[in-house]
Amino acid sequence: MKTTRDTLLDLGEQAIRSRGFAGFSYADLVRDAGIRKASVHHHFPAKADLGLALVERYATGLLTAFSEISANSANAGEAMRGAISLHRAALKDGTSACLCAALATDTALLDEPTRQALEATNDATKDWFEGVYRLAAEDGSLDMATNPASEAAATLALLQGAQLLAKASGSVSAFDDATATLSIKISG
Repeated sequence: MKTTRDTLLDLGEQAIRSRGFAGFSYADLVRDAGIRKASVHHHFPAKADLGLALVERYATGLLTAFSEISANSANAGEAMRGAISLHRAALKDGTSACLCAALATDTALLDEPTRQALEATNDATKDWFEGVYRLAAEDGSLDMATNPASEAAATLALLQGAQLLAKASGSVSAFDDATATLSIKISG
């Protein structure tokens, strides 16, 4: 059975991914969860506490998804396809983005611990992509430059930026158009 805390985290994540950190309030959570405001404050005394908990939970899920992609991919190209699909799925019908991309537009509103958690999540994502590019250097399944760290940073920027374009236009095809050059790099 889902706890009230989990329900609040789910509702908060959905709100941020579709409307941004500034785009929702505790009143929205009270309405959507059907609980009293005091219950929200019991679990998350301030919105900053909710934001930090969301980023930490999201990071855990994201890194688990990357581990599963790695485990189920025969080569770096398949891993990259999996990562592209993961980021595309976060768009839903073009009205949402992954939590990291959604929060990137609101970093001025985040407290320092949440900004640091967001940065750590993006760093862990870049590290995973760097591993994919290092594997690609061995298996030849991706056309790439000679600097896996730079390629990893560019890939993260491309995927998150493509999500923001798709969300702004309300069309998943904007993501597909923006990531087409990345998909072309996959040769295996």
